[in-house]
Amino acid sequence: MSARGKLLKCVGVAALGAVVSVAVQPAAMAGGSRPAPRNLQACGGVTVDRKAPVISTASVVVKAPLTKIWRLHTDVDQWSQWIPEITPAKKKTPGPLRAGSVFEWSPQNMKVESKVVKVKTLRCTAWGAPVNGITGVHLFTFKPVRGGVLVTTEESWAGPPVDADVAGAQASLDAGLKDWVLRLKTTAEKGSVCS
Repeated sequence: MSARGKLLKCVGVAALGAVVSVAVQPAAMAGGSRPAPRNLQACGGVTVDRKAPVISTASVVVKAPLTKIWRLHTDVDQWSQWIPEITPAKKKTPGPLRAGSVFEWSPQNMKVESKVVKVKTLRCTAWGAPVNGITGVHLFTFKPVRGGVLVTTEESWAGPPVDADVAGAQASLDAGLKDWVLRLKTTAEKGSVCS
């Protein structure tokens, strides 16, 4: 493949590097008022819980083909190869990841059964799960940009355990999402014609 062909395959012409941003939606401002909602990600109309006390977003530009990134993201049974802390991760529904798919995994030492709400191939996924009194909604979006693919993950947490320690839950979710997108970037860029 020519150099130009490799660049086109990677959806861009300039290397942007590892830019990770984490945006925080605080539960409340001084005096108890909540800030105005910011523009949140959506997957076919599905968004995180905009009223949740904890909302976090992390983004990174991945210099790899979108199809490779998508395959890593949607192959739940192989997540433990690049995020061993969530072992075991296992799809309970046969076939490709789609609305209605169910999978089990163990993020942050919790046994979770998530149900996929929406999938738009090569564009986004949304799933949710109640666990230990916490209701989580988790979105991923994939957008071709100059230099690669912008991967954004956004998640909301609500429930009594979150209300009891909003700052701790926020810090935990921020760190987890940032780590996830960085690991996806590192794994997708290994051996890629874009790296």
